[in-house]
Amino acid sequence: MTDHVTQAYLDDEGLHGLMGRLDLPPGLRAAYGHRLVNRPFFLDERTAHDVAADVLDFFELLFSLPGRLFGGSFTRFADALGIPPAEAALMGSERPPVHGRADIYRVGDRFRLLEVNAGSQLGGPDLGELARVIHADPGFQPFVREHGLGYVNPVEKLLDAIGPDRTVAFLEEGGMLARFAKGFESFRETCARLGVDVLLGELHELTTRDGYLHLHGTKLDVAVRYFNAAQAVAHADTLAKGHKTELYTPLSSYYYGSKSTIALLSEHREALDDDEKALVDRLVPWTRSLRDVPRDLLRERREELIVKAAGGFAGAGVHPGWLMTDREWARVLDEVGDEPYVVQERVRPTLDVVPGDDRPYVTTWGWFVTDRGFAGMSIRSMPSADGAVVSYAGNPLTKVSGLLVH
Repeated sequence: MTDHVTQAYLDDEGLHGLMGRLDLPPGLRAAYGHRLVNRPFFLDERTAHDVAADVLDFFELLFSLPGRLFGGSFTRFADALGIPPAEAALMGSERPPVHGRADIYRVGDRFRLLEVNAGSQLGGPDLGELARVIHADPGFQPFVREHGLGYVNPVEKLLDAIGPDRTVAFLEEGGMLARFAKGFESFRETCARLGVDVLLGELHELTTRDGYLHLHGTKLDVAVRYFNAAQAVAHADTLAKGHKTELYTPLSSYYYGSKSTIALLSEHREALDDDEKALVDRLVPWTRSLRDVPRDLLRERREELIVKAAGGFAGAGVHPGWLMTDREWARVLDEVGDEPYVVQERVRPTLDVVPGDDRPYVTTWGWFVTDRGFAGMSIRSMPSADGAVVSYAGNPLTKVSGLLVH
């Protein structure tokens, strides 16, 4: 069933030029202005919070796995997830704060989770700024008032979690700042509007003094992590010496943002109580480690399965069986069968209408959550005929929009 505000927007042709006239800030325009979906998206605010509550409960289940399945041993937990010992040693056993994005498909009135991403290094939080600009458009104000529309900004929620009056740097390694320069500038632009000037740098640029990390001579209170455990191994000594600088989020977040962790939970469903089983069944499609599923079953169910790299980034390593021939599918299974891949049941999303475009669109709803609950949304959408991976960085056909709640 179409959301009633969505239907009201689609029915009012006078509103359909909204996205083309937005007064975007320079950084946001450079990052996304050329790839906007020709409509905003709308969601009932109660649903936004209810799904976020489910996602938070799901994270609590993930946090319980080391104790529930491995007697509290993070060494065994890391081994089950295929995490190398040198990386696991840096990650430790610290329970991270919840900072995540659940990528979700809408299926009728339900929402089905494709994967969770845990940690501060998540893409798309600045799309909350796009929602702000949509909400503020002068010509859109009558519709905003009529339907009581609002928005939640993930960047604002991130800064709330970090805390006020602290020196903050976004840290990465391996050239990500250069590769995603426009996205980082958009993110930093949003932070500046919210009163926080953020430094940008790479791990190899850090020095330490008096127990703090320093970037270009500036002492850091908080380092927002845009690097992973594998990249941190070469800088372990620096990070250890700079232990007074808070790492947000800690490297232990990586345990809980892997597709392998979802596969592990799905596989051990029998260890859950009835309420926990209901939560998993409500959210998560059947998911398993690829190497644990009989090859005959994989071949038989090709059209209902998708294979994904457990640590895949931006749509990399994703193989939808329904878009392949039997021979192509068999070749993929042979090539990646012993690698850290998961196989997941196909989710068939409800398709969306975009004004001025006869093609149906498939949309990924990126639910941001923090310990306090719903923290905004990133909306990524593309024509359903253009592929199976709705990833902004991994698919040039993917477009973005903002979400308003009512």
